[in-house]
Amino acid sequence: MKIKKRDVLLFVLGMVTFLVFEIIYNWDGSQRAFLSGWNNFK
Repeated sequence: MKIKKRDVLLFVLGMVTFLVFEIIYNWDGSQRAFLSGWNNFK
């Protein structure tokens, strides 16, 4: 079975969709994690 461009596109689209839903439903945790990472980078 060959992996086609369509398969890769659907996989990436699914991962992006999952990421968006995770950020929406866990906004406080996502915001804290982002700010923590941002401050550690500085």
